[in-house]
Amino acid sequence: MESTVPSLTAFQLTLQTGTRTLVDSLDLTLESGEVLGILGANGAGKSTLLAVLAGLAAPTQGQVTLDGHALSALPPLTRAQHIGLLPQGDEGVFFGSVVNFVALGRYPFDDTQGKPVGHAPDDVAMQLLTWELTELAQRAFDTLSGGERQRARLAQLAVQQARIALLDEPLTHLDPAHQARLLAWARSEADAGRTVAMTLHDPNWAAGHCDRLLFLHGDGRWQLGVPADLLTPNALEALYGPGTAALWQQIGWGQTV
Repeated sequence: MESTVPSLTAFQLTLQTGTRTLVDSLDLTLESGEVLGILGANGAGKSTLLAVLAGLAAPTQGQVTLDGHALSALPPLTRAQHIGLLPQGDEGVFFGSVVNFVALGRYPFDDTQGKPVGHAPDDVAMQLLTWELTELAQRAFDTLSGGERQRARLAQLAVQQARIALLDEPLTHLDPAHQARLLAWARSEADAGRTVAMTLHDPNWAAGHCDRLLFLHGDGRWQLGVPADLLTPNALEALYGPGTAALWQQIGWGQTV
């Protein structure tokens, strides 16, 4: 890798499930220093797109490149040194402590390659503190509540320090205070020159915290632009269905558009 700030680019990306086309001919470059919000109804292809951008799934057509190199040709550890993914749910079962779970974020860079550690390195301790997990550090990960577990997963991703972070519904299970903390973290990552792309369901969060938005309609159509251009009542109803613009107006959306 020659560039210090990798560029993740999708060229003419088409995603299908069965005979259904979710995304058709998407061209997208994740820009350094930005937060990209990905919105769409359930089943529109948001999770599938993140998996493809992370190199964990192959597109039906098109290609994803990292700094000019085909993502599919890079070893998994190399991809993980540049791209971090927070999937919707836990991948497998982890029976160790919270601190060991969070420390796995250093797996791509650590000679121990994921073996349990006997102490918390400074970056792990810092993220435990940031996500209010310090007092839970020695707890078994599988005893945590849904919100605590999500914070541990976010801490693990933060420890990874990937320059490109892909987050699939990161606000799930979080209370409002920790939702705000997650969105502040995303902005701080972008301000430091890294890139964050995350799927969201609330246009209010997208309006206030994203630099660009990608709308996925689930039938091949997509729209890419800034929040001021995409977040309109007509566009929201086209994305989510009739009546959804009125819902956002009821919770104050009308005052922010």
